[in-house]
Amino acid sequence: MSGILAVTDATRLQTVGVMLKFVAANARWLLAGLFLCFFSGFGQTYFISLSNETIRSALGLSHMQFGLAYSISTLASAVCVSQFGYLADRWSSRRAAAVTIFGLALACFAMAFSVYSLFILVISIFGLRLFGQGFCGHVAMTSAGKWFLNNRGKAVSIVGLGFPISEAVMPGIAAFVIAGLGFSVLWAGGAVVLLLIAFPLIALLLRIDRVPDQVAKASDGLDVDVEVVLDWTRKQVSRRPEFHALLLATLCPPFMVTAFFFHQQHLAEITGWSPVVMVSSMLFFAVAQVVSSLVTGWAIDRFKARQILPFYLLPLSLALFIPGFLPSEAMIPVLYSGLGMTAGGAAALLGALWPELFGAKYLGEIRALAYAAMVASTAASPFLTGFLIDLGVSFSHQLAFMGGFSLLASALMGLIQPNLAHLNAKLKPLTAE
Repeated sequence: MSGILAVTDATRLQTVGVMLKFVAANARWLLAGLFLCFFSGFGQTYFISLSNETIRSALGLSHMQFGLAYSISTLASAVCVSQFGYLADRWSSRRAAAVTIFGLALACFAMAFSVYSLFILVISIFGLRLFGQGFCGHVAMTSAGKWFLNNRGKAVSIVGLGFPISEAVMPGIAAFVIAGLGFSVLWAGGAVVLLLIAFPLIALLLRIDRVPDQVAKASDGLDVDVEVVLDWTRKQVSRRPEFHALLLATLCPPFMVTAFFFHQQHLAEITGWSPVVMVSSMLFFAVAQVVSSLVTGWAIDRFKARQILPFYLLPLSLALFIPGFLPSEAMIPVLYSGLGMTAGGAAALLGALWPELFGAKYLGEIRALAYAAMVASTAASPFLTGFLIDLGVSFSHQLAFMGGFSLLASALMGLIQPNLAHLNAKLKPLTAE
């Protein structure tokens, strides 16, 4: 027994040592991607939603009306991501990151004046969703997917840590600033932070570009056998039924988590939950997301991203049943932990899944297609759920329905595993198009 324990400890130490060596060798690029994911928080629903009541009160909007404005802005941003996402393939990572941060700063500045006009609100949310939710994550994950091969799972899980760190830090800061200094100071201050801190920091880290053809060198990872993956074009991918089945499952977290956070103040009202407890439970969400992201990244390198698909939605499914069936305030941290586990798993999983299945050459185009669908789902989510709330459909019942749907999506991901394993055999040559 002691011998087995000694071997296990040695293996763990070796794994940690490999991870530390990988991080040390690639710190500047990993940090740049992580910071991009962190600053995406300005365009994420959990951050914007903290201003919901101020905006609705100032402009006299109902839940459905504000949800419609939010959805229109987000849907428009999804169209732009789908049309211009290919720039992540054409531009250097530094240039793409610089344009993204600058655009996000302008959107934050405009948001400071959104309480004066519905038009300014729509334009502001469009910019926040386009550059924050859209291009920050798109540029970070596309770059990580291209930069690394053998250790892609580790890379995307580390870069993706920017999301939970942002979720743990930014809502608390936002609530403090709004309470003490007001809505406009929050958003104008965000613009200043992006221009004076994020912009120069990320530009400095990406001063040296990590050329994609360096990823196969031994210096970037372990000596492992790499599965040969053919490079699919966006047109070829869009024709495959497997891709559309994957979207059915991969869109569950953004749609459902967006709905939850967008209406979390309303959920607190109908359940009697303390908003303070809910905001504090973001820490559980963030910790669960970090742990899940790292574990999923390790599992991807150990197994395959496609093999993780049937399992990553399960924590989300169970969490969404809690408001309807176990509405005790003591269950709030459990709910947020379940959401965080799936969110963290999704960040690492989707960063590795598309290049694993479809190659890296046209990764920006393919990710843009999937990312646009994701953003569109977050556009539809506030409007549809807000519309149902205004019709009298309990939001807790809506969440329970979403939980059941995600269970069915998990089962589908298990059924299509043989199809995903043989995708390369189904790729038609470009000359056949």
